[in-house]
Amino acid sequence: MTFLNIIDFITNEKIIPVIISTVTTIIVFFLTLLTKNYVDTKILRSKLDTEHKFDQRKKIKEVLAKNKVHLLTACEDFNHRMWNFSNKHNEGWLNIDGDYLNKHYYFHSFVYRHLAIFAWTKKIQKEMIFLDTTIAGKEDLEFVKFLNVFSRMFCDLTFLEGLKADGNKTDDHFFRNEFDLFADELITTTSVKSFAEYDAELRTIGQKTIRLYKFFDGLSPNENRKRWDRLHFFHLTVLMFLNNYGYDFQITNDEKLRQVLTNPKKSEFLDNYFNFLNEYHLTDNKQIKNLKKIANKLPKN
Repeated sequence: MTFLNIIDFITNEKIIPVIISTVTTIIVFFLTLLTKNYVDTKILRSKLDTEHKFDQRKKIKEVLAKNKVHLLTACEDFNHRMWNFSNKHNEGWLNIDGDYLNKHYYFHSFVYRHLAIFAWTKKIQKEMIFLDTTIAGKEDLEFVKFLNVFSRMFCDLTFLEGLKADGNKTDDHFFRNEFDLFADELITTTSVKSFAEYDAELRTIGQKTIRLYKFFDGLSPNENRKRWDRLHFFHLTVLMFLNNYGYDFQITNDEKLRQVLTNPKKSEFLDNYFNFLNEYHLTDNKQIKNLKKIANKLPKN
C-alpha cells in the first residue's frame, strides 16, 4: 500500500468515524485508569489516616482513663492542704529550719501531696511517650496540656521574673531536668507510693529531694520572694484541672475561686499567669475563661 493509498484510506468518510472512536476509546481508557489509581490512592491514604487517628486517640483515652482517678485524687488532696495553708500560714508549720530528714508531719505531708501530683503526671506522660498526642480530641488534648503546664509553674523563670531574669539563680524556681527527677522517688513499677511508704523511706527519699524541701521550708505569702506565687498559681491550675475533669464534689465554685484569688492575698503576677496559660492556648478553656472573668472583677493591687 502506497503512501497515497494510506492517505485515501484514513480520509475515507467511512473510516474517519472509526478512527476517531478508536482514539477516543484509548484516551478515555488511559484517563480512566489514571483517575482510578489517583482516587484509589487518595481513598487508601484517607482510610489509613483515619484508622491511625482512631487508634491513637483510643490508646490515649485508655492511658488517661487508667490513671485519671488517681491524679484527680492527688489533686484533691493537694487542694485541701492549700485551703488549710491559706488560713494557717501564720502558724509557721512549714518552718523546719533545714531539719528535713526527721519527721515533721505537716511539712512532709505537704511536700508529699505536691509531689504525688507530679508522680502521677509523669507516669501518664511515660505511658503516652510513643503516642501522637497532637491528634488527640479537644478534651484529651487539653488534659495533656494541663499536665505540661503543671511542672512549668515551678520551672519557667520568665513568667514571674520577666525576660531579664537571672537564669542561674534557682532560689525560687527549679531547672526542668532537676525538677523532673523528684517525681521518680514516688513512682513504682505499677503505681505511686502512698504517704506511709514515703514516710517510711523519708531519709532515703529526702536525700534526693533536698532542693524541693528547701523550696518549701519557711514558705509564706508574707515573704519577699516568689515561692508562694508559684505555689499559688499551681493551686489555681490544679483547681482548673479539677473543674474540667473532676467529680462534682471536686469542683470549686465561683465564690471559692474568688477566695483563692484573694486569700491570703492577691498575687501581683496574676496577669502574667493568664498570659502564660495563653501560650498553651488554654485561655479558650471554659473554666479558665471563667476564672479570668472572676479575676478581672477583683480590685486592682
